Formats: sequence, C-alpha cells, structure tokens
Amino acid sequence: MKLTVAGLTVVRGGRPVLQDLSFTVPDRGILAVLGPSGTGKTTLIDALTRQLAADGDCRLDGAAIDPHRQHLAVVPQDYGLLPWYTVGQNVALPLTIGQHRKLDATQKAAVQAVMAALGIGELAGRFPNSLSGGQKQRVALARAFAQAPDLLMLDEAFSALDPVVKARAYRLFIAQWQARPVTTLLITHDLEEALALGDALLILHDGGGAVRPNPLAGVPLGARRESARYYQEVAALGREVATTWQE
Repeated sequence: MKLTVAGLTVVRGGRPVLQDLSFTVPDRGILAVLGPSGTGKTTLIDALTRQLAADGDCRLDGAAIDPHRQHLAVVPQDYGLLPWYTVGQNVALPLTIGQHRKLDATQKAAVQAVMAALGIGELAGRFPNSLSGGQKQRVALARAFAQAPDLLMLDEAFSALDPVVKARAYRLFIAQWQARPVTTLLITHDLEEALALGDALLILHDGGGAVRPNPLAGVPLGARRESARYYQEVAALGREVATTWQE
C-alpha cells in the first residue's frame, strides 16, 4: 500500500516537533527516516498510529489511516513483548486481539511458519525474560510479520543489538521482508542501517525534511554492505547529516 503523508504537524510538550512534513512511500517501499534524538522520529510513528493528536493528512492507498481499519505493525526499540505471555503467544497476540477469538488452523500454521523463518520456532514455549536481546528482536519481528500488516514501522528496532547479532538480524529481516514485502518505515539514527535497508532516505531537520533516493538503491538488499561503494556512501551521508544537524 502506498503511504502518503501531507502537511503533518505535531505539537508535543507545547512545542512543534514536526512541522508541515510531507512525503510518500510507494507500495512495498522501504523509507529510512534518519534523525538524532529529538527530531521527531518516534513522534512520527505516534502520529501515524493515532497515539498523538496531529494536523495533516496521512493515507494508505488513498484511505485515511485508521488503526481500527488497517493493520499497522510497530517494532519498538524495547521490542514491546508481554512478559507474562510465551513467545508463541506474543507472536500471535495481534491476530487474537484483532478477531477476539483463538486462531484457526490456517492462522496457526502461518504464525509457526514466520517463527520458523526467523529461527525462533523452538522458543515458542519460553517467556521473554529468558531470551537474549537478539531473540527478543526476532520475536518482535515475527509478531509484526505474522499479522500481514498494511504498514510496518521499525522504531530503532535494531539499535540495542551488538554488531554481530545486528548483522544476523538484518539478514533475517531482509529474507522475511522479501518473502512478505510490505510498505515500511525504518526509523533509525544509524547511517549504515539506512543505506543497507532503505530504498530512499528522509533526513529530519527542524521538524521537516525531504525524501531523496538511496544512492545504493540499485544494489540488491542483502548485498549492499558488501558493495565496494558502501562505506564511501556512508562517509558521504555522514558529512551531509553532520552539516544538516548542526545548523
């Protein structure tokens, strides 16, 4: 589904955090939203999910965004897992809440397939407090993909992982996304992550920003970090944002 945001303005704590922000994400596109702390990255998600009052027009395929009518999946930085639910129950939770009943056989099979694809099938009966950070992150991703969302939003979802675990998480995310492509907002402050996963970049600054293509968009997902141009583009983007965010 195509995401269209036009004139989005959000006031938080008495000050405007986002001001007249407009952008589009094509159907099954991945937009990396970059910004340091305080630039409105999480505020953007809160506005899209209607957790914050906002002015402006936000639509999916021409219909106003409504969490009660569309499937919006968010993977937060802290993973958002319920500690009193098992891994399997956490993954299935959005489906059971959405239909107010237990899953049927087809839905159970779909949940199990997503968990297996992300390497957490054997963790189904365990509770979140017994999992590593990387395992919790995979559970959160499985929960998001299992509900077949219309819009997927990753809010610094990989930031708490160490480099080795993060590299594996990227590979698993890419494989699952390619199997179930969905319009995605990748909220991050990590320049390497934005270039590795995004089709396009939105660099937030003073409450606004403009979308521009990812210079590595022509390189297949999963191969960008091995591209000869990767670190050259990371350095170039670093110089750009250092100037932009200091203004």
